[in-house]
Amino acid sequence: LIDGMMVMGLPLARERGHELKVTLENIQHERVIGDNLRIQQAFVNLISNAVKYTPDGGLINVIVREKPSNTPNYGIYEFVFEDNGIGMSEEFQQILFEPFTRAEDNTLVQTSGTGLGMTITRNLIRMMDGDIQVQSRLNHGSKFTVTIHLKYVGTDGQLPEKLHDLHVLVVDDDQDSCESTCLILRELGMYGESCTSGEKAIELIKQRHIEEDDFFAVLLDWNMPGMDGIETVRKLNQVVDFEIPIILLTAYDWSEVEAEAKEVGIRYFISKPLFRSHLINSFRSIIDPQKDEEASVPVISDKLTLAGSRILLAEDNELNAEIAQELIKSTDVIVEWAKNGKEALEMFENSTDGYYDLIFMDIQMPVMDGYQTTTAIRKLDRMDSKNIPIIAMTANAFNEDVARSVKAGMNEHISKPIDIHKLEEVLTKYLL
Repeated sequence: LIDGMMVMGLPLARERGHELKVTLENIQHERVIGDNLRIQQAFVNLISNAVKYTPDGGLINVIVREKPSNTPNYGIYEFVFEDNGIGMSEEFQQILFEPFTRAEDNTLVQTSGTGLGMTITRNLIRMMDGDIQVQSRLNHGSKFTVTIHLKYVGTDGQLPEKLHDLHVLVVDDDQDSCESTCLILRELGMYGESCTSGEKAIELIKQRHIEEDDFFAVLLDWNMPGMDGIETVRKLNQVVDFEIPIILLTAYDWSEVEAEAKEVGIRYFISKPLFRSHLINSFRSIIDPQKDEEASVPVISDKLTLAGSRILLAEDNELNAEIAQELIKSTDVIVEWAKNGKEALEMFENSTDGYYDLIFMDIQMPVMDGYQTTTAIRKLDRMDSKNIPIIAMTANAFNEDVARSVKAGMNEHISKPIDIHKLEEVLTKYLL
């Protein structure tokens, strides 16, 4: 849930130069039963509002905390969304959740929206027996607190016995992050030591080696002022002649720095916020790398064979396109990739009637977006343009987005990140 929220929220925040920070507090149970899609819809709406109503270069804090519950096997999960944006008057807060309500403020003249977002958000949360509260002051930002009761499922992963009492160095320029990570390590049965710069980290690693008491691993933040995580490892490689496992931490998509990181010898990556399970999985990979390499990547059922089918994939993000093609390839479907809506339209126009069996259409694309491209395809004077299934693929999963995709002529809607089971369902429905 949180990883998906970050995948959707970070690009929105980056466009406006905002810092989006997520902090975990006392998360004892990571695995719970709930409606992931609906919760994510509500949360992405809260983040998008914070982005929209905060002047460029602002700060958006998301705090996730678990609280004890009087109901057995249930936890109270509190999600706080706080920004330093334009805020709201007390009068407007009283009617915030009413339909078609927007504040009368000159700063909102250029801001688009239906006025239904917060109504839908509150309804989604209440349908899950949750609650949402707001605190705000004009010109001082807003704070939304969502509380949801979620049932625990199974047990979270345990730290292997051989990892108990090992020492880990935590390197992060944010002192609060250092302290919270060391706390997680202690709760797992390990020892954490921290510092806030790459230079200090190199000193500590060298000193421990001299004392013949090496760290088991280093948790190293990528985005640090001065010497970042990758540069720290590059300098470390120049001054030591021994290997130490480095786990690179980033609040961003680590695929952006993966190639450069691997060049300096970094093989392990974790996205922030830092969950216990992420740490345990990385530590397991270090002590048993062969098992890690053999671990299976989620794939579509090998029983689903769609040989002979051809899909047109319209997706401007190369990484997303690679992931989609990797997921589909086990079905023997041929996938042809268009890098934007205009290119997708041209590929379809230049194909023979019935050449493509299905189109996956990203919504947010340059040149022509998914809505424009779908509308243009449906208007073409050829038989297959009216009947070919067109499936929307978008990070936006709100009811209004679904309605708009249907209006443009799309048959169905898949949310990002892609759910493998939903993808398999769509392929089976339209290609078998």
